[in-house]
Amino acid sequence: MDKQELKSKIMKGFTIALPILLVAILAVMIVIAMNMIKENSVPVLGDNVSSTTTTTTTSNQEGNPDNKDPEEDGNNDGEDQKPVEPTPDPSSQGLLFTSNGDGTCALSGLGDCTDTFIIVPMESPDGDIVTEIADSAFKNCNSIKGIEFSETVTRIGTYAFYGSTIREVEIPSTVREIGNYAFSGCKYLTSIDVDEDNANYSSSSGILYNKAGSTLITYPAGKTDNFVNIPREVDTIANMAFYKCSSIKKVNYHGTSASWRMVDIGAGNDVIDDAIVYCAGDDGK
Repeated sequence: MDKQELKSKIMKGFTIALPILLVAILAVMIVIAMNMIKENSVPVLGDNVSSTTTTTTTSNQEGNPDNKDPEEDGNNDGEDQKPVEPTPDPSSQGLLFTSNGDGTCALSGLGDCTDTFIIVPMESPDGDIVTEIADSAFKNCNSIKGIEFSETVTRIGTYAFYGSTIREVEIPSTVREIGNYAFSGCKYLTSIDVDEDNANYSSSSGILYNKAGSTLITYPAGKTDNFVNIPREVDTIANMAFYKCSSIKKVNYHGTSASWRMVDIGAGNDVIDDAIVYCAGDDGK
C-alpha cells in the first residue's frame, strides 16, 4: 500500500469518527450542565410544584395532625376573628333617678330623655336598682306614649302618669303597689293590662281592678265607648276612677239595684253619678 492510499483511508476514517466524537462531547456537556443545575438548586417547573406541595403538606401535618382546615374546625387561634361587640342597652337614656340610699332608686322624671316610649332600666347609671316610679314622675308629661317597666319595679307612685299622653300600659307581675291617681286623667289612655301572675292587681277589658276584682281602680279616659260594664263583684269605685271619661252615658251593672246602692263610689266620678244605670240582676241575670 502506498502512502497516498494510506492517507486516503485515514481521512475517510476520521470523517466517520468526527460526528460520533462531537455527539459524545455534547452528551458529556449536557450531563455536566444537569449536575450543575441540581447542585445549584435551580428549580424546574415540575420540581417547583412538587416541592411546594410537599412542604405545605408537611407543615399542615406537623401543626394540624388531623389535617383539618382551621377555619372549618372553628379554631384559628384568634386570627381573622372580629371582636365580639357588646349588646347595646335598649333602655332609655337620660332619665332622672333619685337614690333611696339603700342600693335602690326611683325613676323620678324624663330628664334629657327624648324617647316617646320609655324602657325603664333595671339599674340607674349609679348602679342603684330601679324599684319604683316616683310620685308625679311623668305627671302631665305630653311627650310620653308608652312605657315598659323592668322586672325590678315594685311600685308605681301617686300621680305617676296623671294627665300624661300615655296610650297603653302593661303592669308586670312584680308591681305590688300602684298609688292613687297614677293613671287618672290620661285622655289618650285606652288600655291598662295586668300580668295574670300579679298578686295584687288584675284587669278586664283594659280596666284596672284590685286582684279580687272588688275595687275598680281606673277606667282609661281614652276609651270612646258610651257605656261601661261593671261586674257584680265590684263594691268600690276608687276616687277619680272615671276622671275625664266624658264619653260614658250608661252603666251596665251586673248586680241588682239594691247591691248597686251599696257600691261605694269615690269622689271625682261625676260621669257615673250622671249616667243611666241598668242593673242586669233585677232581671234575674
